[in-house]
Amino acid sequence: MKILNQLSAKKIAYCLLVLFIAAGLKYEYSQSTSEDLTWILGPTASLVEFLTGEPFIKEKNIGYVSIHQRIAIIPSCSGINFMVTAFCMSALALILSTNRKQHPALCIMAGFAATYGMTVYANSLRIILSIHLYHADIYTPLITPGKIHRLAGIAVYFICLCFLYFGIQKIPPCPNRVDADRQKNKFDNYQSTLISCLVPLLWYLLIVLVLPALNQAFEKNPSLFQEHAMYVLPVSFFLFVMMFLLVICYKLVKPKQEPDRIDERANSHRG
Repeated sequence: MKILNQLSAKKIAYCLLVLFIAAGLKYEYSQSTSEDLTWILGPTASLVEFLTGEPFIKEKNIGYVSIHQRIAIIPSCSGINFMVTAFCMSALALILSTNRKQHPALCIMAGFAATYGMTVYANSLRIILSIHLYHADIYTPLITPGKIHRLAGIAVYFICLCFLYFGIQKIPPCPNRVDADRQKNKFDNYQSTLISCLVPLLWYLLIVLVLPALNQAFEKNPSLFQEHAMYVLPVSFFLFVMMFLLVICYKLVKPKQEPDRIDERANSHRG
């Protein structure tokens, strides 16, 4: 309620613009071919090639193909769903942050730039991981390459979404917020950490489960949607719990000089 009271008509308009851009991106993806997605598939293939040394050749109407590894980077590897999720989350988080004075348009551009870079990175990481997992001797009649590929994709995209949000939260607050941040007690810190991990989880589930369900994906193919949900829900909730515990552990063991650094920052702002 407090956030709603602090929202101006300008911020609301920019929030709606973010959702409009995300919807347009999602629609364009549904109509796109590999040639239309060169802007995201090309950089992804280049980064994978740079990190692995495996050459990828562009094949018209297919994507980018590695003959040696027998894999192809096709439209389904573009990570557009992840990009839509990350863009909404990052841009709206920047706009709605009441302690930042940047123009909302700059928040949208910054959110899109960060999202694009993270999408290319996440796509590349997923593909590289898939290359190594494909040759791993871990498969049985129950553990198939397709299942492992799906689990790896969920894990990579969710973890990258969390780190993107953590990065946004690391943007320095305004000087008048420094003293308030120092006065937070341990419970407030735990609550803040819980919210920081919960936000990516909710955005991820919204895009990969809720919106497809509203789009009648369950009615069109109930078994496929149920199978998808059976993978997404347990993996994402498990990663959410692990991420929360890791962040708590990090905060408990990080150096105690943090208050001194906050004092120096505050004094520099006041000076």
